[in-house]
Amino acid sequence: MRRLRWATLRTGSRRAGALGSDWGRGVSCSRESARTKVRGSNGVARTHGAPGLHSVRGSDARNAWDQKMAELVITLSDGRVVRRRLTMRPMVIGRDAGCDLPIDDPSTSRRHARFTPMADGYVVEDLGSKNGTLVNDAPCRQTLLHDGDRVLIGGALAVFHEEPISSPSVVLADEHGTTHATRYVPRDQGLMLPQRRLQLIYELTERLTTLKSRDSLLEDAMSICFEMLHFERGAIAIRRRDQRTVEWPIVRNLRGAAGELTISRSLLARALEHGERAIFTDGGASADPTVSMVQHGIRSAMCVPLIDGDATIGVMYGDRTSTSTSYTDEDIDFFAAIARQVSIGLINAQLLEDQKQVIKLHHDLDLARTIQTGLFPKELPNTANLRVAALNDPGQRVSGDYYDVIERDDGRVWCLVADVTGEGAAAAFQMANLQAVVRATIVESDQPGRLLARWNEFICKNAHRSRIITCLLALVDAKARNVALASAGHWPPLLLDASDASPRDVAVDSGFPLGVAADAAFPTSMIELGCDPCMLFGFTDGVIEAWNGEGQSFGMDRLRLALAGHPELNPQAAIKHVRKQVASFVGAAEQSDDITMLAVRIG
Repeated sequence: MRRLRWATLRTGSRRAGALGSDWGRGVSCSRESARTKVRGSNGVARTHGAPGLHSVRGSDARNAWDQKMAELVITLSDGRVVRRRLTMRPMVIGRDAGCDLPIDDPSTSRRHARFTPMADGYVVEDLGSKNGTLVNDAPCRQTLLHDGDRVLIGGALAVFHEEPISSPSVVLADEHGTTHATRYVPRDQGLMLPQRRLQLIYELTERLTTLKSRDSLLEDAMSICFEMLHFERGAIAIRRRDQRTVEWPIVRNLRGAAGELTISRSLLARALEHGERAIFTDGGASADPTVSMVQHGIRSAMCVPLIDGDATIGVMYGDRTSTSTSYTDEDIDFFAAIARQVSIGLINAQLLEDQKQVIKLHHDLDLARTIQTGLFPKELPNTANLRVAALNDPGQRVSGDYYDVIERDDGRVWCLVADVTGEGAAAAFQMANLQAVVRATIVESDQPGRLLARWNEFICKNAHRSRIITCLLALVDAKARNVALASAGHWPPLLLDASDASPRDVAVDSGFPLGVAADAAFPTSMIELGCDPCMLFGFTDGVIEAWNGEGQSFGMDRLRLALAGHPELNPQAAIKHVRKQVASFVGAAEQSDDITMLAVRIG
């Protein structure tokens, strides 16, 4: 019989294992596995008295600690398992909240027992508890512990390990053959419950479907099953998102850490693959003991699926090993009814988790937007000869558009508008990269074409090819009244002057967008402005490609018309008016792209 190891799993609580990758077709079963074991303690050692023991101090304590790091594995009365590492400091266990390890158990005293490090090891000492402290079933006042010793503290059983043991593991192994002691119920067969149990399900609905974390829900669900169906051992498996593996967030065993939790693979697989519920009873002489679950000590067991619509999202399992009372058809239907409520609770828990992730994402994006806004110029030129205004309105929380205004020492001013393909966080990261290289290299030349070539080389080497950038770069000389322009696949700017109410396109020889071809050339065009005041208006395609509900775009004609109404050439007023016109045109339709505008008045 080949055994397949599972990942680390903590019995009774949060650590989980995963089914091996040989579960083909969703959760197809290997031909060689049939049961799942959870292994616990490695046995029972003897108990010795400890006369004349003295505590470990100073360097002796540190040396002893370096050599040993003991651990207690504590099985609580409800089946949960707690693991606690013993340190150089004494540890008190009891019902009082002030204890180092508080235990909610009525048979445990407020301060029940103390574990103390000594030169020869660890000693357990009863603190005058009402029910006493037992070591290997013998009463003790002060006892030196050895590996595997069992310490009963009220209703909690603690197993001492001289060295930390690995967490209980889950092992898969196949049965060869079948037994008619197991009966499967089809997924579409209805549930038959008496009024008494229908009332219980009704009362449990709120408890199991209220919003809470997944693990809290499953812990609560398993406690309900142990109480109402008298499970001695139980487990819950949940499919992972890859649909090929499961994890076991809950494994509980009332028989103690040394007991084995055995789950027939056929029960598990048929629940996961077909949504069938299964009930097993000890078949006695009629079942072959070499293939029956009886060989694993199981007297009666049930397994039901957790279902979300057409999908099976997990299973719930419970069994008995010490009583001959068998589960009935009513029991399996009641178990399945509980599972249905748990499924709703799991869906709600996932919705809650998704909502938390959405809130966190929105918070992160808002923070990113705040950081991104800080990358834009904080002040723009506003003199008698040069006035600049700009707007960046992201289609999502962060923008893939970029504008910049950089004043040179000689009085000339760089003006830039760029647009990264796409929207959202990925485009915003690319924009930040461009902003960094612009700021680092803008002083290298006064030729827009040469700078675009420099930036293009950087983008081609460092950015993903799917994220190309269009860019318009202008060097404005207000004194000489000219503009040097270069374009990397960007829309040409519009030019307005007081003598002509109709905006006109500025002729610019455009190269490829940045990031397309490393050896691309970007010619520089020189534009003479004349003597009259004028305004240069740059924009990204989010302005002209704003769509309304009828599938129409704002377009160049509407942009020219919106700008024609501003003969005073006020940059700020022009940008506000265009943005208002775009918003009015789009109406209730969602903004489809980032909108950026840059207006420069010369004279």
